[in-house]
Amino acid sequence: MRRFVTGLAGLCVLALASCASTGERDTAILKTALLPAPARVISDGPNAIEVITTGSIGDIVPIEEAPLQLGSIHSRVVDGADRGAQVMTISLGEDGRPEHHPLAGRTIYLDETRNITLAPLEVVLTFDDGPVPGRTNVVLDALDAYGVKGLFFMVGQMAHYYPETAAMVSEGGHTIATHTWSHPYLPALGHDGAVANIDKGRAVVEETTGETPHFFRFPYLAENEWLDRALASRGLIPVGADVDSLDYREATTEQLVERVMRGLEARGGGIVLMHDLQGRTARAIGPLLARLEEGGYKVVQLKYGTPPLKDDTLVARLQTNPRR
Repeated sequence: MRRFVTGLAGLCVLALASCASTGERDTAILKTALLPAPARVISDGPNAIEVITTGSIGDIVPIEEAPLQLGSIHSRVVDGADRGAQVMTISLGEDGRPEHHPLAGRTIYLDETRNITLAPLEVVLTFDDGPVPGRTNVVLDALDAYGVKGLFFMVGQMAHYYPETAAMVSEGGHTIATHTWSHPYLPALGHDGAVANIDKGRAVVEETTGETPHFFRFPYLAENEWLDRALASRGLIPVGADVDSLDYREATTEQLVERVMRGLEARGGGIVLMHDLQGRTARAIGPLLARLEEGGYKVVQLKYGTPPLKDDTLVARLQTNPRR
């Protein structure tokens, strides 16, 4: 076993040395190069793992964080934002090996209210108003087929009536977020009524999914300063939208996909707003993902917290790999 570890460590050193000497970016997954299956199993389900990709020192572009803010976050698109070390979520196939999903992008961690920085052609897919049996599960199946993750803003009432579907979202490794208890126009409720609706929605979503939501979206995107301050006091990060699919309006699948693609092309990427409540969204999500992949886009997952430590050594990977 010691010889095996030593040999693999040598392969790692050679791979890194090669990357550094050529000055070219190496986007290969280190664990895939070292082991038959990547090793770091995380809590996003039995078929998902997080790995850290690496790039040459010369490719790292320092990207300044956006300032802290009060109010819904959006994205800014900055060339080079995806260079350097990145965290990704990789799916494992039935044989235990990583599945190749060209559309799957990196993971961005956020624990403060500030805009996220995307590289050109990076998108965050968000879904409001679910969960709904027969629609949310169709969206989940499509995302799974492309190996990508979404951000689901659940309405508390929907999660209460359809807890099994809510649990499916969590079990699929997607990011759980909240969207109030009953989807009201919050500014009209007054302070006490609004925060009560927010708190109840969050509590029910946490109960049905087993996860504490840290991201929130305002119904109808209607917010004001006192609502923003109420969220801040609760540790909730409000998320806005850069590209609205308008999927609540009558449209064919082709029209819906074209609307999203035009919006992304105009910005270069961004946070896309959709609704897993809508049947037309369930019908359009597969064709949309196909268009994104064809266009060279990457779907980024947004998670709450800070990135995992990047000091997981080869020995640690071997020790934690259940498939070695």
